[in-house]
Amino acid sequence: MKIALSVVLFLTLTTLNGRNASSQEMRPSIDPTQNATADQRIDMKTVISLLQQQQKELAEQRQLLESQSRQIATLSAELDKLRTPPEVSKDKEITETLVSGSKGSTGNIALSEMGAETTQTTTRIQENEAVEVAQAQFDDPSRDSLRDFVGAWPLPGTNAALAIGGFVKTDAIYNFDALQSRDRFIVGSIPVGIQATSGDEAQSSITANQSRLNVDLREPTDYGLMRAFIEGDFAGDDDAFRLRHAFGQWRRMLAGKTWTTFMDPDASPEEIDFEGLNGRINVRQSQVRFMPRIGSAYELQFALEDPNPELQNGSGISQFPDIVLAARFQPRQRLHVKFAILLRQIRGKSTDRQVKEKFGGGASLSGRFIIPIFDPRDNLLFQLSAGNGIGRYVNDLSSIGNYDGIFDPSTGQLGLFDIAAGYTSLQHWWGVGELRSNFTFGIVEVISPDFLVDDAYKRTLRFSSNLIWSPIPRIDLGAEYLWGRRENVGGDSGDATQLQVAVKYRF
Repeated sequence: MKIALSVVLFLTLTTLNGRNASSQEMRPSIDPTQNATADQRIDMKTVISLLQQQQKELAEQRQLLESQSRQIATLSAELDKLRTPPEVSKDKEITETLVSGSKGSTGNIALSEMGAETTQTTTRIQENEAVEVAQAQFDDPSRDSLRDFVGAWPLPGTNAALAIGGFVKTDAIYNFDALQSRDRFIVGSIPVGIQATSGDEAQSSITANQSRLNVDLREPTDYGLMRAFIEGDFAGDDDAFRLRHAFGQWRRMLAGKTWTTFMDPDASPEEIDFEGLNGRINVRQSQVRFMPRIGSAYELQFALEDPNPELQNGSGISQFPDIVLAARFQPRQRLHVKFAILLRQIRGKSTDRQVKEKFGGGASLSGRFIIPIFDPRDNLLFQLSAGNGIGRYVNDLSSIGNYDGIFDPSTGQLGLFDIAAGYTSLQHWWGVGELRSNFTFGIVEVISPDFLVDDAYKRTLRFSSNLIWSPIPRIDLGAEYLWGRRENVGGDSGDATQLQVAVKYRF
């Protein structure tokens, strides 16, 4: 810049000298005899005119130099970019798939500017990879759950994302009758006969131990989604943290602890009671599960699950895994049906150390229908189950315990319980915001071996109705009324009622 200014100054001085010389050559000779004052006035006018002309030329030169300086700065910046080698990301970033939940989308690959031709080539490669990943994920049973993964945190340096979830739930429970449990409605524990007249007092409670915490990691790969999930609650003894789910899933294979394949989670009604339906198939256990898909409407399920037989007058022996075969049919979003078969070995040791075994099993049919009679969200749920030696899978019998089989104390023979269970539930939305109700009825029927006494479990009935309102998506406010009855083999029965009020905060 200094050099440029020096050049301009030199040129300006040269111009001034030239103009002065020219003026002197063109000026007519002055007679020495003329008036000196007039001569001075003429010279001053000439000088002033020349100075004004020079100031105008200097201003034009200054504007030209400023424009050239801006051009030089722009060219220097572009030259620096050309000298810096472009960096191309080697990792194909598809974190956007996890966050947006778009089916078959692999996100945007970050690229440096390498010219129009390089960008077009990279775009074509990206589109081809997106198609390949979309085809791989089409056979992924968890692909739909990606839509619910909004808000997950991308893990730096990987394609995975992590989400922390759960809820805080406070439940106030009032028992109108004496029950063995204060914080849930276990129908099989309703006092009957002598127990009903023992004078036990009804108790109530306020608890928050039903609150849950889970961690969910998902990572899309070229061969399908990989997922790892862990969840627990505080419903253990003395509010201890208790494991509910711990499983990993890759494409159509699952391994770990979660709901049994014999169950249908999509057909479970919305309830406030932590215990849940008496007649529902409801157990979480370790397993290995395969889920091949046939077309877009059918899914087959095959699982090997922890047997853990529960017996009376003895102890169970786990030798062979339980086998579950299931088929799920969903021709449209408003309808799905699931049929499942359970095969298991019931093996155990009696109190006198005799080892016996029998084979048991059962079948289950469940489903969910949308019935938009009053509101397009109204739906009907159902499940029917039957078999022998399947007591551990039925919710009410599992809570009481030891209803797979029983050893005859006189002969030592092993007998199995024949069981039938089921429920139906109607969910109705009242058309006022997120206000809805669930009306649910469940039944469990047990046919016991002939040697059982009159106070053995025969049948339980359970009815519940609730009103739940979500003022905002993360909060549920609800109240639920429950009624239940237990009947014994000898004909005695007992009733109980309970009222629950709960508030749930999801995170």
